[in-house]
Amino acid sequence: PLLPAKTDPIKQQVSAPQSPVPAVPAIQSAESAYSYNPAGKPDPFRPFVEDEVAAKKTAEKKKTSSIFPLQRIEVEQFKLVGIAGDQNRRIAMVEDVTKKFYPLSIGTRIGMNNGKVVEILSDRVIVEEYRTKKAKRIILKLHKN
Repeated sequence: PLLPAKTDPIKQQVSAPQSPVPAVPAIQSAESAYSYNPAGKPDPFRPFVEDEVAAKKTAEKKKTSSIFPLQRIEVEQFKLVGIAGDQNRRIAMVEDVTKKFYPLSIGTRIGMNNGKVVEILSDRVIVEEYRTKKAKRIILKLHKN
């Protein structure tokens, strides 16, 4: 049995011929490697949904019909048919275009523009709508027959 002669590993590493280190190609400047042309591309810092479009969509959602029958039609389309109660607590009855009757008390929401009953007098009901920052007062008068 012929066994190879044992050699010292440290000597083996030193005596191994060194291969030349491959030359590293010269690094190109970043400017010549890539240039960004923003023509025809969206601005990456602007939001995807425009503020105006989002505001229009929320306004359209508000205009959709409510689940409450008093908020499905305009205040002017209701007809005041009766007021009951004393000076401390009054209840008003309104009739819509489909001949259905609804009771109103102070604080009741009515109309498509989020109107609110603010006062019930002996012959009229006052509703405030906030379409803009300024409130619009609508008066429903009781017609005596």
